[in-house]
Amino acid sequence: MHRSPSISTGIERSSAPRSGKLLVLFAVLIPSILAVAGLVLDGGLLTAASRKAQHAADAAASAAAAEIAYGEASPASVAERYIKVLNQLPNATVTTHVPPTVGEYAGDEDHVEVIVTVPVQTHLMRFGGTDSVRVRAVAGRQVTTAPAALVILDPDPPELNLLGLPISLPSVMPLLGGLEVLGLGAVRVDGAIHVNNSWGGFDENGDRIGRRGLRRACSCTPLLPLTRVRCRDLRVVGGVDNPDCYQPFTGGGELPLKANRFPVPDPYANVPPPSVASDSTNVDTTYRGAPTVIGIPLIGPPTTLRPGVYDWIQIVSGRVIFEPGIYIIRGKNPLTQISLNMLAGEVQADGVMFYVTDTTSYSSATGLPDAAEGETDPGNPGVLSLVPSVLIDTALPGNRFSGLNSPGSPYHGMLLMQRRMDRRPILLIRQALLGNVEFGGNIYAKWGHVILTGNGTFRSGIVCGSLRILDVLNCLIDPADPLPAAKDVFLLE
Repeated sequence: MHRSPSISTGIERSSAPRSGKLLVLFAVLIPSILAVAGLVLDGGLLTAASRKAQHAADAAASAAAAEIAYGEASPASVAERYIKVLNQLPNATVTTHVPPTVGEYAGDEDHVEVIVTVPVQTHLMRFGGTDSVRVRAVAGRQVTTAPAALVILDPDPPELNLLGLPISLPSVMPLLGGLEVLGLGAVRVDGAIHVNNSWGGFDENGDRIGRRGLRRACSCTPLLPLTRVRCRDLRVVGGVDNPDCYQPFTGGGELPLKANRFPVPDPYANVPPPSVASDSTNVDTTYRGAPTVIGIPLIGPPTTLRPGVYDWIQIVSGRVIFEPGIYIIRGKNPLTQISLNMLAGEVQADGVMFYVTDTTSYSSATGLPDAAEGETDPGNPGVLSLVPSVLIDTALPGNRFSGLNSPGSPYHGMLLMQRRMDRRPILLIRQALLGNVEFGGNIYAKWGHVILTGNGTFRSGIVCGSLRILDVLNCLIDPADPLPAAKDVFLLE
């Protein structure tokens, strides 16, 4: 029988049993496959957890650094809240160091280090179980302005009330601004101006911010078109009336205005009222009475006043020499209602500080009751509190004022300090037209209103609730002892 030829398929069937090579190969590759899968799956989980933890640590460090400047809670508690509550990492371990322990900012009290360790549930790496990620962040305050010449603290000064005041008195409380400038020329400030007033206005871009109305955090009301405020920096919580009125201290510089910023702390917040307890070297507890000096100007014999405790001091005319030290004035003249009144005369007050309290029970031994006062706003002033507590007119030639010269004292460089709860204004008149007048020493009136009027150079840094400058031709504020620069919080590591 004829058979057709067979057709080969190219496949040879083997009747021998399988050798198991694929199974062995698969067994060998399993660890590598699991490792790759672990890197993809668990590595992604760890990367996501690390990113979330880092963002949380950055926010926590920034908030903790801000708490150092503006808050009352501990930086550690703020960091813990940011990590566990606000960023929803309840199982994280949070460690906070103030100052940082390592890195560029180690030992710097203005900086905070936050270390966060977060457990992460893995599935393949290390055969499943719990792994963790650890992140670190450092934030701190960095200087952002020149050293300050003027610091305006009151965020919302009270309304002006002129009922019952004599017509001849100037309006002494702010009408238009926490910092109000009126005048016939440029007010030049060799330093920064920090204004914590929160009233509305415009920012450096001309955009409206805050509440609408006539009142501004800074108000420049020129009587001549060229009236300007020229300064190194102008840092304002609220807004200004016209950004064009605020110019750089020197021509061609960067515009100084930065509005809508955080407030700055009170640079004298920790300075106690003067007493033997706080400065035994410069405080004298001797009671000196209530002198009124009326002498022959220029040619008469001088009257010498010594440090101690006074009911008030009034200089009408004549030559007066204040010996160096601290003068505590605990009352006011019943006729003028002024505590420190220098109407005229040739006054030499070198190396002195005046403390004005209007507290007849004030103790120069302990500083009580003023030492027990905190940061509480004293509320709206009464009518009588609008009469100046201090009036210093330095019109006559030969007048010379300088702050306490005692480097070991908390009052070093200060000329005038007013009780914190006292809202009464301080009126300083300086005229350089009649001859050489020297006026220096820092001024502190936490809730008070300071008025500078005249022309020439004030070698004073001023910290007050609100400030009005009545400029005549040309006024320069150039403190011999500048106040601290402003600092802002930055994330650094």
